[in-house]
Amino acid sequence: MKLKLLFALSGLLLPASALANICGTDYQNFNPTTNGLDFVTVQSSETLKPCIANMGVFFNYAADSLTYSQSLNATYENGQKSRDRILGADLSLGFGLAERWDAGINVPFIVSQEVTDDYYVSSYGEKGATEVKLNTKYRFFGGDDGGFAAVLSMNKNLIENNPFTGTGAGPTWNLEFAADTTLASNWAVAVNAGYRWRDKGEPIPNVPFVPMGNQWIYSAAASYLVASLDTKIIAEVYGSRAAEPVDQDTDRSLNALEGLVGLKYDATTNLALHAGGASQLDTSMGGPEWRVYMGLNWAIETGCAKPAAPEPVPATPPPATTAEAKAPVEEAFNVDVELLFGWNSDKVDEESFSKLEPFFQDLFKRDFDRLVVEGHTDSVGVEVYNLDLSQRRAKNVRDYLVAKYKLPENKIESIGYGQTQPVADNGNFQGRRKNRRVALKVYRSVASSPK
Repeated sequence: MKLKLLFALSGLLLPASALANICGTDYQNFNPTTNGLDFVTVQSSETLKPCIANMGVFFNYAADSLTYSQSLNATYENGQKSRDRILGADLSLGFGLAERWDAGINVPFIVSQEVTDDYYVSSYGEKGATEVKLNTKYRFFGGDDGGFAAVLSMNKNLIENNPFTGTGAGPTWNLEFAADTTLASNWAVAVNAGYRWRDKGEPIPNVPFVPMGNQWIYSAAASYLVASLDTKIIAEVYGSRAAEPVDQDTDRSLNALEGLVGLKYDATTNLALHAGGASQLDTSMGGPEWRVYMGLNWAIETGCAKPAAPEPVPATPPPATTAEAKAPVEEAFNVDVELLFGWNSDKVDEESFSKLEPFFQDLFKRDFDRLVVEGHTDSVGVEVYNLDLSQRRAKNVRDYLVAKYKLPENKIESIGYGQTQPVADNGNFQGRRKNRRVALKVYRSVASSPK
């Protein structure tokens, strides 16, 4: 459904529309990321892995975000805003296209609106979708500790006769660059900066507002993961500055700035729940006096990806002395638990295990001195349970390898570490997926020969 933003001018309701996007519409300034990784509205450099899909649903309730016409309202006071309450929603879908490339779609809605005084004030005339937003992100470089990416997005306005875009306006294009890094244990930060090109149309006659021009856009975020509570504390600042100043009929600034503080709770390994609040940091058009939000991200594996090969771990440095040179050399590999077990199970899945047959056959072609099977989990759940699960999984893999490949039992041991040795961020779905692993450490002499 299309949405209309109505102005009561001289007793006549003229069809209009919401502003184009800053972070969502200019009236909402709230745009959850479609990949659901790391923060709320601020992009990290990380992309969804191939064939990973993220579905998001967010609701936000904003107070006093609509704008009066300064010249037409005799009771207008400097900085005054309409006494309004707007409930908005965002539906989104993100999908991993390649190892460093994802894409997404977001559709924001107006669910309800309450306006105490709508005389000479912009207000929504209908409920429904306000725009369609498409985005794609490519990561140039990076790993679990951070990286650098570019984000290209396009906004198509669905609201008719928008005075802030004008008649005949085209889509709005946005190009942003995102950088992030891990500062210390459980701390992460990110910055985004870019430019917005507006294909604005012609001004609407008899309406006191005119189409807006291009903008610089920017944002920053920081998070801290409380691993014992499976919860991230997130703080963000996001906004824009007018690159083409326009004389609007209001004393509200064209430069938007909003701050947000929220929590992200990982209810399960796939489901993250969000809640928090935000407020304008500048008297900008569309900036709310306050905002509260809640939402969820649900990440799933669609099954289109091929089974991942065991991931090699950096080799142990060579011995430094002649005496130590006789010590066995370590070969280490990480295997996703999904390739070995069913959901929340410690029983080896023989059908999935068979896909790793070439790897294990090659691994055991040569004799070895010792094999250690390590079990690891993510941080979601009770620590004692995770430790027990990792121990059971490690033991069952050990027993399976002994039986299948006729390996000497006295050379193989198993150990479980639970959630104590993460190799990636436990604060998002993809990091937790890497942490749920079985590590194989094979020790063999340099001169080991094939069996």
